Amino acid sequence: MNDLQACVLKATIIFAIPLVTVFSTDLAAQGIGPDKLSGLVIDDTKAELVGEWLSSTSIGPYLGESYIHDQATGKGEKSVKFTFRVKKPGEYQLLIAYSSTGNRAAKVPITVTSGDQSGTSFLNQKKRPELATGFTPVGAFVLAADSETTVLIETKGTTDHVIVDGIRLLTDSELKTARTAEKTIPKGIVTVKPAVKKKAGTKKESPPPVAPTYVRKKTTKTFAQLTPSQFDRLLGLDESSELELVDDVRFFRRVSLDLVGRQPTLDEYRAFVKDDSLSRRERTIERLLDSEDFGRNWGNYWSDLIAMRQPEPQLTFLNYQPFRGWLAAQFNKGAGWDESVFRMVTAVGKIGDGPQGTFVGFHQGEGNRIAGELSRVFLGVRIACAECHDHPFVDMPQETFHGMAAFFTRVKVDVAQNNSDLINVTSKEKGEHKMPGAKESMKPTIYRGESLELGLSDIDRREQLGYWVVDGDNPFFARAFVNHIQARLMGRGFFDPVDDLGEGAEPLLATAHDALAGHFVASDFDARSVFRTIVNSRAYQAAGRAAPTVSADSTESPKDSPQLAAFTGARPKKLRGDEVFDSLVTAVSLPNTKGKTGKKSEAVRFPIPPKSTRDLVNEAFGYDPAFRDALINRTMDQAMFLINNDQILKQVDARTDSATVLAKLVKDEPDNQIVADVLYARVLARQPTVRERAIVLKHVEALADRERAFEDVLWSLLNSAEFTTRH
Repeated sequence: MNDLQACVLKATIIFAIPLVTVFSTDLAAQGIGPDKLSGLVIDDTKAELVGEWLSSTSIGPYLGESYIHDQATGKGEKSVKFTFRVKKPGEYQLLIAYSSTGNRAAKVPITVTSGDQSGTSFLNQKKRPELATGFTPVGAFVLAADSETTVLIETKGTTDHVIVDGIRLLTDSELKTARTAEKTIPKGIVTVKPAVKKKAGTKKESPPPVAPTYVRKKTTKTFAQLTPSQFDRLLGLDESSELELVDDVRFFRRVSLDLVGRQPTLDEYRAFVKDDSLSRRERTIERLLDSEDFGRNWGNYWSDLIAMRQPEPQLTFLNYQPFRGWLAAQFNKGAGWDESVFRMVTAVGKIGDGPQGTFVGFHQGEGNRIAGELSRVFLGVRIACAECHDHPFVDMPQETFHGMAAFFTRVKVDVAQNNSDLINVTSKEKGEHKMPGAKESMKPTIYRGESLELGLSDIDRREQLGYWVVDGDNPFFARAFVNHIQARLMGRGFFDPVDDLGEGAEPLLATAHDALAGHFVASDFDARSVFRTIVNSRAYQAAGRAAPTVSADSTESPKDSPQLAAFTGARPKKLRGDEVFDSLVTAVSLPNTKGKTGKKSEAVRFPIPPKSTRDLVNEAFGYDPAFRDALINRTMDQAMFLINNDQILKQVDARTDSATVLAKLVKDEPDNQIVADVLYARVLARQPTVRERAIVLKHVEALADRERAFEDVLWSLLNSAEFTTRH
């Protein structure tokens, strides 16, 4: 056993020791100055990050100005590396700083490498750190003087949030001293003053509300799951229907963009082309559904659906990254959509600790806004027109809107300045909702349903509303979800606009819509089950529109048969902002560079948060997913971004010293035709046509500057409409 292996064993023993340190709650959310602590202390701001990490100050104490976490997404793709050298050789204790709550990862791998020795141990971040300053020792390591040492904290194999705040090296004697001195947080090391305590005699605050636990209820109706062929027949396609399927390569790009939000990588493309089995489409679908990118892509979709119409409060900037990460984790672990929405409706606590509170918290607990958006987003029913008066076009009195708003009248949201992670969703003890001009209070009333009595607590109201919203017997909830998926995959939903299923809206193929919604309920609201049914269907995989035949399984009349063609062959769809960014990463390894935070001044009290490359792409290409296709236009900002954005142009540099994907390809591959084929595969996930290949080779030959010529080719492909379109 070498020295490093011995310290890994020693670290394992340390983790087994019960931790009973009591923290000072007054200082629980304060920053500690790294220079105030003994030993070698390195903050996370000095580390090398791989992947997208999010900074937070929700739970303390923390080192410096904040800590970072992996958002519980991209597991195995993210890491943090600390690099340092010690001046004196000897044995050192390594301590890791993190903040602990129940949503932390239980087995975080930590690899220490020094010279030619390396060893890995694991840290349980659900346990409270041993020292009150947030540090826990993880092992003793023998280090040589001036030899480079790295501490690598990874997310591979973890669940829940991985927290990284900093590392610390202490000698045995220094650790012994720290264990005594840091049982509580010593005076003088906090960089931010603690909150002022309330004076004696003030009213005792009520305990914070607790979010209810969700238990799925049985439906009174019987629902059945659909096979892809049954779904086809409901769309008017049977085995005798004349229908040409899209070729394999186009199908591969289509289904990759739809399921994981990016085009195939070069390796994925080559593996797919090489696979000549008859089942490669089915196996590709399963691989994509099992990818973490599936949850990330569809978490982004639903986050955009909510965020695009959510106003930003004064004195802060809304950060949706925690919410996106939470949604991604929900989809990836197979949580039912009913459970996810229930938790959004009934959430309490700080957004940084429980991102499911984003929907209520970012609406600042404003009952009217929440009622209107909850109905639109999760039920596909627009009730906002009845806020100020009876609905002008359908039978919806004003009481319908305000009955829903009354469910949220006792929600209380504390908005934190300049840090949306600290927005806190809690409850008020009193209060009832009144319609404008009315004297009597409104009873919380379910849309087209029963009323609750006045006087119920905030949590009781939201819990009962949550259960009604996600109930399998609710005629709107499942139909709203599958309508969104059908619209995104096929280019047109059963209802259009996609968020208007209410009275007066005319559906296409109501029977197929109801059957797909029933399938969703029967699968316990499993999102993957809906995607699997649609993308395995002939309708989705069709090359174009078909002349359908109305089968015996369909209840549509012959006069409806022209409508059936609306759901054969996925219509071209403009990529969302995240899909454009992730496809740029796939095509040219575009880095997600983060800008610098602006400085506070007398004129600027709240500097705009730094924008990453992903943020900039989303600003140019993002849109409300509920918009009709006719309202989603290509803009001059989008064109100019792809034409001359500095970061993109850096990736379209073929000079050897640029170290880009293009530079390596041109240097390593002397055959111009192969270079052309690889660029088409990377950017468009297909091979060039005979004509396209001839144009490229002619251009390279005519320019007599091979590097510059292929820069032109790559730039042209990235600026093509095909690159930003799913077809």
